[in-house]
Amino acid sequence: MANRLLADPEADGWERADFPIVCETCLGPNPYVRMQRMEYGGECHISGRPYTVFRWRPGNDARYKKTIICQEVAKAKNVCQVCLLDLDYNLPVQVRDSATGKEVEDLPESDVNKEYVLQRLSEDGDLDSSFNKQRANDTILKLQRTTPYYKRNRAPICSFFVKGECKRGAECPYRHEMPSTGELAEQNIKDRYYGVNDPVARKMMQRVDTLPKLSPPEDASITTLYIGGLTPVIGEDDIRDQFYSYGELQSIKKIEHKQCAFVTFTSRQAAETAAEAMSNRLIIKGNRCRLLWGKPQEKRDAAAAAALSMLPSQLQHGQGAAAPQAPVNYFNLPPTGPGAGPRYPSMDPSAMGSHAQREARESNDGDSQDHKRARRSSGPGDANGNVGPPLGGMPPPGWQPIPPMQFFPGMPPGMGGSRPPFPGGALPPGMRPPPPVAQQ
Repeated sequence: MANRLLADPEADGWERADFPIVCETCLGPNPYVRMQRMEYGGECHISGRPYTVFRWRPGNDARYKKTIICQEVAKAKNVCQVCLLDLDYNLPVQVRDSATGKEVEDLPESDVNKEYVLQRLSEDGDLDSSFNKQRANDTILKLQRTTPYYKRNRAPICSFFVKGECKRGAECPYRHEMPSTGELAEQNIKDRYYGVNDPVARKMMQRVDTLPKLSPPEDASITTLYIGGLTPVIGEDDIRDQFYSYGELQSIKKIEHKQCAFVTFTSRQAAETAAEAMSNRLIIKGNRCRLLWGKPQEKRDAAAAAALSMLPSQLQHGQGAAAPQAPVNYFNLPPTGPGAGPRYPSMDPSAMGSHAQREARESNDGDSQDHKRARRSSGPGDANGNVGPPLGGMPPPGWQPIPPMQFFPGMPPGMGGSRPPFPGGALPPGMRPPPPVAQQ
């Protein structure tokens, strides 16, 4: 480092930049972030070069971020200067290189070799050029993070809280939680950059190995592959370009309204080879598609019949199903429908208001009148069943009329009547009449 301080910064390749190379997650959601810029404020953790250090806070509840590698080193691997993840897919370098099939480069150990490699890449113009030509495969598209992951910017864990001595409480700017132990807690900057022995990448690759694989069906007559997730811009010629190299194609049929297609091979061996090679790797015009084996014709007919049975009978007949058979009359009910007669007499429009119904109604009324007269002659009471002498009739034996009301002396005004309040007009023993009311 001493020889660098004595040399000319411009001639020695010291880095001077106006803005860092960072990913969207490390930059934070605030578009008006304030940064601290320090020229030659640190030494790159990979190359050892002095570079311009940037420091900022991506959020109110986030910790301060700082660039840890220089821009030439970041361009050589197309990674962020802070988190060392790929700028395009937000994945570790080891996962990206393993998915694309890129070989691991020999690591320069001495400072002289590191300077030579960076200088050669800078003169040849190969910095950040080889990664733009790479084509994303299905593994990268499944593991990539398409949205920023701001949880990674959280404040660090409070060391005093871990020891049980933090007295700030809710005002503490650090997280009050216990640290997690395990393989992910032991990460190295150089292993992350070079893509060697990265625990995060190892965990993600294990998840890739557990993805379901496409196994051929037992029916050897099936030579059709199903392709789902197509877009309108993908045509049958694009699908043919993906599968013609695996064997002779019998037919390619694309269903536009379902955004899927069926590729049929002439032999079962060609279909198995294509399914094994393109499983979880089928990408057509930058769109990741799903590949499955086709189903036998019998199973498809059974599935269509099951779906058709859930529709009403009128819709089933319209969808091409057989005409519904007449239901069996288990309860001997009268026939219904446009050709059948009415079930009840009131449902017959020819009989409503006719002379036959009028005569039947009059005969019923005559019977009811005779019944009422019989009841009146049979005993006391009127036609409605009320007990009492009818108007103009003779009272029954033992029946006495209610005596009229009589005025009782001493009752308050307005309460007088023609009937005493008690039988015989006498007060009960011990009860006094009310005092007379003075007349004004």
